Amino acid sequence: MKVSVIVPVYNVEDYIEKCLLSIQKQTLKDFECLIIDDGSPDNSIEKAKALIGNDARFAISHKVNGGLSDARNYGLDLAIGDYVCFVDSDDYIEEDMLEKVYDNAVENDSDIVCFDLSYVYEDGRREVSRGADFKVSSYEENDEIIFINNSANNKLYRRKFMKDRSFIKGMWYEDLASVPVWLAKAKRVSYVAEPLYNYVQRAGSISHSADPRIFDVYKAISRIKEELNLDSYDVNGLYLKHCLVATTLRIRGIEDRKVRREYFEKNIELLNENYEDWYRASKDEEFSFKHRVVFWLLKHKWFSLLNLIY
Repeated sequence: MKVSVIVPVYNVEDYIEKCLLSIQKQTLKDFECLIIDDGSPDNSIEKAKALIGNDARFAISHKVNGGLSDARNYGLDLAIGDYVCFVDSDDYIEEDMLEKVYDNAVENDSDIVCFDLSYVYEDGRREVSRGADFKVSSYEENDEIIFINNSANNKLYRRKFMKDRSFIKGMWYEDLASVPVWLAKAKRVSYVAEPLYNYVQRAGSISHSADPRIFDVYKAISRIKEELNLDSYDVNGLYLKHCLVATTLRIRGIEDRKVRREYFEKNIELLNENYEDWYRASKDEEFSFKHRVVFWLLKHKWFSLLNLIY
């Protein structure tokens, strides 16, 4: 078996058909698709069963709900392919994805193959996220490799390499906590410069209520630092991208103004604790003028003006 495709399923009855059809139509035929029912309460699994019919390449396994990481780990334990990849059940892949990344893996004897992904919006817009700028590399040759897009889905992994490796259950930012470490541990990482994975941006998927788990991002980066024996300055780009920019965007969507302010204050407090030089470092990066205004407001705690800027 060349590739095992692991598809965790939970509450995606409106999306799962497109996802599974994109796998069923792959030009690479020697694969297995492990559909992991993570205790989904809707009709997702019924739709999956009707779609796959008697296609022996697809298998459905049921488990008690444990979240995305737990479902992925469950699939890893079942996988028998030489390589494995993960496809979220509300996304879909290009029909030649498996063939192109598998051939690249074999040709380069790679532990991990990275490739580009497209953000697909419901209004038809697509934005391509470029993953890297090399053909074959390693952490020893290029320590910037850990800053590649940290999604677990736009990568193919040698199954033997993934033995005894797993996602952290119950943690937000599970990809960020794990993927950079795996990229650093891999002996060979190769790259396919094509957007082969389609990451669907679902309307209403961004929560407008407060959830303290957004601060798990600091735990994720701390894990990278600990695993790779790095300090805050070695991973400054992660703090700027995830803790400063992305977390600010999440917080500004909180509807309760009082709670929103508390979250902004908490985030700046954590930033100062973990990477006290964040404001100076942000000046050295190629951020837009609007971003720089936002950072200035955050530094001086003028949180009430942030939503006006956005």
